[in-house]
Amino acid sequence: MKEIFCSLCLSILSTLVFAQEKIDGIVSSDKQPVAYATIVIGYANSSLHTVRSNSMGQYTFHLTKEEMSRVQWIEVSHISYEKVRKEYKDQNQKVNFELVKKSIQLADVTVRSRPLAVRRAGDTTRYAVTNFVSAEDRNIGDVLRRMPGIEVDENGVIKHNGKTVSRMYVDGDNIFQNGYGVGTRTIQPKAIKDVELVQNHEHKKIKQGVSNSEDVALNLVLNEDAKMIWSGEATIGIAAPIDGFINGNTMSFKKKYKTLNTLQYNSIGERINNDVESIASLNLTEPIAAATPSVPTNKYYNNRSLAFNTNQFYKWTEGWSSSLNGNLWADRERLISDGTQRYLLADGSGVTYNNYYNTTKKPFFGRSSFTLEGNDNRFYFKNTIDYKAENHHHHTWLLDDEARFDQRGRDQLNFISESMEYTPKLKNKDLITFNLDLERKWHKDRLEVSPGVMSNYLNENQPYDAVGQAVSLPQTNGNIQVAYTRNNTRLKRTYFARLNYLDKELNSALNLVTGGSVFDNERFPDNNLRWKQQQMSAGVKLDWKNKDFIFSGAFPLTWNGWDIADRLLGSATTTKKLLFTPSVSLQAYLPNRDYFLLSFRFNQENSDLDQLYPNPILSNFREIKSFAAPLYFTSSQAYVLRYNIERPISLFYLNVTASHLRTQNDYLIGQDITQQGIISKLLPYDNQATTNSLTLGMSKSLLKEGIYLGFNASINQNRYNQLLNGQFTAATGTTMTLSPRLEYKGISHTALTYQYSYSRFLNKVSGEQEQNSNRYTSNTHSLGVLYVVGTYLFVKGTWSYGTYQSSALDPITNSFLDASIRYKPLKSKHSLELNINNILNKKLYSSYSLTANLENRQTIPLRGLQSVLKYSFLF
Repeated sequence: MKEIFCSLCLSILSTLVFAQEKIDGIVSSDKQPVAYATIVIGYANSSLHTVRSNSMGQYTFHLTKEEMSRVQWIEVSHISYEKVRKEYKDQNQKVNFELVKKSIQLADVTVRSRPLAVRRAGDTTRYAVTNFVSAEDRNIGDVLRRMPGIEVDENGVIKHNGKTVSRMYVDGDNIFQNGYGVGTRTIQPKAIKDVELVQNHEHKKIKQGVSNSEDVALNLVLNEDAKMIWSGEATIGIAAPIDGFINGNTMSFKKKYKTLNTLQYNSIGERINNDVESIASLNLTEPIAAATPSVPTNKYYNNRSLAFNTNQFYKWTEGWSSSLNGNLWADRERLISDGTQRYLLADGSGVTYNNYYNTTKKPFFGRSSFTLEGNDNRFYFKNTIDYKAENHHHHTWLLDDEARFDQRGRDQLNFISESMEYTPKLKNKDLITFNLDLERKWHKDRLEVSPGVMSNYLNENQPYDAVGQAVSLPQTNGNIQVAYTRNNTRLKRTYFARLNYLDKELNSALNLVTGGSVFDNERFPDNNLRWKQQQMSAGVKLDWKNKDFIFSGAFPLTWNGWDIADRLLGSATTTKKLLFTPSVSLQAYLPNRDYFLLSFRFNQENSDLDQLYPNPILSNFREIKSFAAPLYFTSSQAYVLRYNIERPISLFYLNVTASHLRTQNDYLIGQDITQQGIISKLLPYDNQATTNSLTLGMSKSLLKEGIYLGFNASINQNRYNQLLNGQFTAATGTTMTLSPRLEYKGISHTALTYQYSYSRFLNKVSGEQEQNSNRYTSNTHSLGVLYVVGTYLFVKGTWSYGTYQSSALDPITNSFLDASIRYKPLKSKHSLELNINNILNKKLYSSYSLTANLENRQTIPLRGLQSVLKYSFLF
């Protein structure tokens, strides 16, 4: 390890001492970048160096001062363009090239070829859609799932070889500012020619080649026809007795203007809140609600859902664009569950709760944002105004050992932010970046439970009528940052300074109701806290890259000051602390372009207001939290080792990741569990936790045989401490998962899909007495068959079967059978579809979950047999 560190230091030192000169530019044709052009630099009849342009048409030469003095000309050639040579005289000159296409005539020759399924050049992998698309595909997400190395979840979020895709472009334009999942689920496959997957992607053109980004981006390359027209789909559906379904979308992807809009309504159990991104805030009241099973929502979900999503993008010039993005979601949902919770204590005893929940929720979410962006090789500018609103009404009536309780609540959040970034390139090609962020948040919670609960704690064992908990959490945040990047050496150095100010409050009131009168319990006064935090940070970020290595390191030093005041008591505390939180990553490429990634991060985080309030807060009808602790800090060390194999030509991808996380602080959440309820407290204990994990992902395609294979596996071990009823125990939870999947299309007119999921959980608790807490195993098989009659009728059946076994509970089995028939002539714009869900008419679903100290078993009623008839029109 010392040898590696010394070698790295010598490499950095030599780079600094023997600084090189740079000549760069852009190769383009008709204002479009020309990738993979050959650029030669030389003098007289001799050449000095040769490079190739990247996917953005950019090229760079790094020369010594002696070589720089000899340069006389630069020449660009490409198989599809005329050769161009320019004289080089000004050493500060940026040399751009505009190429002219060759005119090649092939007499009496016709060439027809199918594009390669996957091609790779540098960090860009290109998938030809025609090699992966099938007639039954509804959207581009269905096609992406079949591409080797790519995974797509139900929300439309994409992963490539285990890494989440951060952006999705449409013909190079970033139209999805608030999440691209709507595009994955909506854009039709016929509109897309190729899918480009870009690793180490840097969105800001001025920072390309400067910063070492680990982001992965995806670009949908449009067919020419899709650039000229409006397109979309309208679908209506009905289901007995009075349920319905509406889904409409429109889109247009022209050169200057792009738009994608969706409108959805359904009451057939399909969730349409895929694009909801909740406001991050402290949730001090968390009402208990009915459980949800791990099956498709149309099996159990009773809803009235409405959703709208709009994305508007306009390109004013080649470098300037603006975006307007927004989405709304409203619902009325009803859920029911019947279950048993048993808490296991270290002495072998336990506390059991038997509950029946009937929950009605009415959530609303809205978001709108406007973005103005300038992005070219001279500067980067972005300004975003963002507004979010959430409103949740919930009511749960429940039976707790035959006693009925009503729990009502309302959660209101509003958030507005202004964010600006400006980065110009200076005359010496260095960069300076200015950031300004302003945020304002409002959060109010209201919880009411009747009759009164936990009277032994709240009312000295005297019964009472009801209890109410009110909480408000206003917050204001401001941030200013300046960064300077030295860009004239291979080791890019960014020096930064940042100021941050945070002002927030926690106000709460706990009231009891007896005989129609509301009164405050003197034992539990209100909370009225104000938190002011000032931060001043400074540090350096290092980036170094060549063809074999990518090194990145950040070394920030932060001074923090906290002023925390209890305005009821008239007291205040002041804390000051200096924190150092370095992070380092090294990515090493092998000759075949496989790579290792090693990263390390040391972090120190402070506790927040949700752990500092001195007086109790009712979280739900069963739990009260009282976290009267001073400000404390949690230190953590995270290590990650990743190995990636990518074989685009053979359509094989593999990733293996090992990670270790260790955290340590001086406080531990303890719980006093009684038959009446749970009291959670924050107590001073030496608290350490470790997490070790190993994950593997693999995908392989055999196009000629029609086989698509995927495999995921993981092993995770968590070691942590817990304190139940004053008994300190150390717990270890181990989880192992396996999930192979197969799609086979080698049989004429038939497609077979199979997926198997295996999970095993082992929880151990050690205290004064050694105890193996529990074991839990689940197996789920899913088999699908699609048969195509001619080119117009698609008949599909899906069967799933799951088993659950535990060392402490009885085995459970669940089985489902679904079918669909879809009529869609090959060139018709109309289609008719009949979905038959839960053919076996299963009315109850049983499941359980286990942790080191909790056995939780649930029975959930299902919707039963459901038939949905849908009509769709494409335009």
